[in-house]
Amino acid sequence: MSVAPHPTTRTTSELISDCVHCGFCLPACPTYRSWGNEPDSPRGRIDLMKGLEEGTLDLSDAVVEHFDACLGCMACVTACPSGVRYDLLIESTRAKVETGYQRTQAERGFRELIFSLFPYPERLAALSVPLLVYARSGLQKLVRASKVLDRLSARLAQLEALMPDISLADVRPTLPPTARCAAASRSSQAACSGRFSRTSTRPRCACCRRKASTSPFRWVKAVAVRYRCTPGGPRKRGVSPVR
Repeated sequence: MSVAPHPTTRTTSELISDCVHCGFCLPACPTYRSWGNEPDSPRGRIDLMKGLEEGTLDLSDAVVEHFDACLGCMACVTACPSGVRYDLLIESTRAKVETGYQRTQAERGFRELIFSLFPYPERLAALSVPLLVYARSGLQKLVRASKVLDRLSARLAQLEALMPDISLADVRPTLPPTARCAAASRSSQAACSGRFSRTSTRPRCACCRRKASTSPFRWVKAVAVRYRCTPGGPRKRGVSPVR
């Protein structure tokens, strides 16, 4: 009995050849559902990867734009009946893009801002103070009325439009001293006592050490509501993710 090779030991060309262009990935892809553009679908991006692998395409601005537009949700991986490892393909392709493509200074600055801010909750918490001043001082109304951000950067304008309402409670969030443990509420036979002890960031269960599902940051929730995000993509068609 022969054993199939592990996906990570296969070449890029072999992984690309698994795609039979059946189109089952199209309804699962949020960017394709939003724009209806073939290169913004997993199938289309795999064709671009094939062109790069065979040398018929270069890492031009148009090609890189389609790879950057991928949200990395990997909904296409579970939707694919042929088992195409799109996750491995897009990861290797993005590594090639970062090493072989020269981004503009503005693009590099924007990406540095995103990756140095949003993955860190403590930095988002520190940002809530200037955001509160920005919202309460009337500057936010002036900026939105003048549409100055639309003229400067469409990306910044979209991010500013998604900014949640900031209150004093967000500047200094308070957590309850105790909270019910989700594990204890599922079954009366649970061994967990269901009491959470308060910590500096998120409360933990005093006995099973599970973290309570509380977060003071609502920007992610605002993005999800704005784009109707689900594992299968946006429910509301015509809404474009930030490019």
